[in-house]
Amino acid sequence: MTDQDQLAAESGKTKFWNRVQMILILVVFVAPVAGAFLYQPTKFNNYGDLYVPARQVANLEMRSSDGLVELDSMRRQWVMLVTAKDECSKACEENILKIRQLRFMQNNNMSRIRTVFVHSDLDREIAEDLAAKYSPVESFSAESSAFDNWTQILKLEGAPKEAQKDRFYIIDPAGNLMMSYPAGADPNYIKKDIKRLLKTSQIG
Repeated sequence: MTDQDQLAAESGKTKFWNRVQMILILVVFVAPVAGAFLYQPTKFNNYGDLYVPARQVANLEMRSSDGLVELDSMRRQWVMLVTAKDECSKACEENILKIRQLRFMQNNNMSRIRTVFVHSDLDREIAEDLAAKYSPVESFSAESSAFDNWTQILKLEGAPKEAQKDRFYIIDPAGNLMMSYPAGADPNYIKKDIKRLLKTSQIG
C-alpha cells in the first residue's frame, strides 16, 4: 500500500468515526425529548389516579401511643395512607381494611410497605378502637391546623369536591405522592398497580 493509499484509508476511518460521534451526540440530545413524547403518564396503564408530576409530601409531626413520630421517618419505604378529619366514615374504615389487605397481598414485598392512618380531631376512643381492630395498620393523630395544611397536597387537581373525599394514597420511598384511589376502588386492580410500582422501583 502506498503512502497515498494509507492516507486515504486513514481519512476514511476518521470520517467514519466522526459520523459515529455525531450520531451518538444526536441520540443523547434527542432521546430525552423522544422519550418524553412517547411516554405519557396520563395514559399509563394504571387503575388509580396518577399525580403528574409526582408531588413532594411535606413532613408532618404526629402522635402515636408511643409518642411523637415524624412522617419523614417513614422514608425509604412505600406508604399506603388513609386520612380522616373529625370522623372516620364507613368508606374511611373500608379504606383502612383495604390497605391492610393490600399489604398482605404483596407477600415477600410486605416489608417494603407501611400502612398508615393519620387523623385529626377524631374521638380518642374511636381512634383507639380502629387502631386495635385494624392492626398492624399504624394509627397517628395530628394537630388540627397542621393536618389541614398538610392534606392540601393530597388533592387531585380539577376533581370535584365529592371526588376528593374518602381516598387513600400511595407515597413512594422518596416522599413523593404517586397515586390515589377513590372510595370503592377494586382491590384486585389496585394490587396490580402496587405490584408494578414495587417491581419498577429501585428504592424502598
